[in-house]
Amino acid sequence: MNVAVSERTLAAEIAERAGVNVYQCYQCKRCTAGCPVAEHYDLAPNQVMRAMQLNRRDEALRSRSIWLCTTCQTCTTRCPQDLDVARVLETLRIMAQEERVRPGVPPVKMFSDAALRGIKFFGRMYELGLMGELYARMFFGGHLDLHQVITADLPMAMRMFAARKLNLLPEVSGRGRPAPKPAAEKLAVGYYPGCSLHATAIDFGMSTEAVAEALDLELVEPKGWVCCGTSPAHTTDHKLATVLPLRNLKLFQDSGQDSVMMPCASCYERSKAAVYDAEHEPELKAAAARETGYDFDRPVRVQHLLETLEERVGLERIAERVTKPLAGLKVVCYYGCLLTRPPKVLQQPNPEYPVNMDRIVELLGAESLDWSYKTECCGGSVGLSQLPVMLELVHKILRNAQGVGADAVVVACPLCHVNLDSRQNLLELGDSRMPIIYLTQLMGLAYGVAPKALGLGKHLTDPMPLLRAKGIV
Repeated sequence: MNVAVSERTLAAEIAERAGVNVYQCYQCKRCTAGCPVAEHYDLAPNQVMRAMQLNRRDEALRSRSIWLCTTCQTCTTRCPQDLDVARVLETLRIMAQEERVRPGVPPVKMFSDAALRGIKFFGRMYELGLMGELYARMFFGGHLDLHQVITADLPMAMRMFAARKLNLLPEVSGRGRPAPKPAAEKLAVGYYPGCSLHATAIDFGMSTEAVAEALDLELVEPKGWVCCGTSPAHTTDHKLATVLPLRNLKLFQDSGQDSVMMPCASCYERSKAAVYDAEHEPELKAAAARETGYDFDRPVRVQHLLETLEERVGLERIAERVTKPLAGLKVVCYYGCLLTRPPKVLQQPNPEYPVNMDRIVELLGAESLDWSYKTECCGGSVGLSQLPVMLELVHKILRNAQGVGADAVVVACPLCHVNLDSRQNLLELGDSRMPIIYLTQLMGLAYGVAPKALGLGKHLTDPMPLLRAKGIV
């Protein structure tokens, strides 16, 4: 994109690096109105855009806003000029690091550095090592809230250890299960679990595999897959954020799969974004192809679990396998940010009010309620470094779920689950807490799978009292 300026301004750099002409922003403020954390910014999203228009480089690169952004993509989704505002903030953050500008919120950069170090060493996210390094960096940098660590973080970590949701030792990317030869009566489905389904979201992994068995799916998971890079990569190094997902897609190409199912919303969105960016940036595409060997002429289609269930398995098969309908259970379906946004990349229908998870829930015999927080942000990966911000967002979501009369919140994202499930003891929710249940766990219950096999005993907000009261278990 060419921007008519007489010198290399900040706007020109953003146009070159992010493909966004910031001069098209006419300050309607819809990005700011929709931003879930704008009140914590020093510059609202529209003000960041204005700073670039006025070439206020220092103001933009030193802003707290580019570090507090949760990359929920709401600003990009709602911009009437179709400007990728989230990509602009992400690019400013990368530029600030390249130019060694002191981060406006140091703990956020510390989180990214710790996460990327683990990915570099082990090929996958090492969550315990991430937490240890983050707390050490925050302590020596004078940013550690010891009261939070002692009263909130350590108790949560101990409960996760007890539930076997934190691995003491890192998992190395070379490990994995060999791809099986699918039985003739089974549907082979490429399967990328992502790092969290082997650790903090092991219950999601257990229930996904149990449901696959019930639906006669053979999950093909090639050995050697690596972390997709998630938020730390795409807010630090654009090329790395493209290469990591394409390495995985190359493995699925080599295993003969033309599509891959990803239960993790972040893995799904980052993999789709990597393919999209490569296809729209010729130099990036050439570099990524050289480094990964991925053949863009034989694309591997990236699907979220919901898409695979609806399109490849089919709603009819999902319904016919139900043996124990979930009658009497009222739930709200929480999609979070990254199952539908950004619309240009994910190409999902109804990005502001999706319904495919609701349809599946209804087929299981439960009642899916309408509500207002279906695609609101839960805070994403800022939960460790900026806990008060995450708690504020989670509190709004759970209060709305309670307000419409839901018994539980149904999710299909491991990060949404850990944010909503693990910190309820820190919130003012009245007498009752709200169970957070994976869609695959509900499906397993409706198919007669034992709760233990679905990982329902691993939640920090126990769903079993509700399920017993409803006669489901």
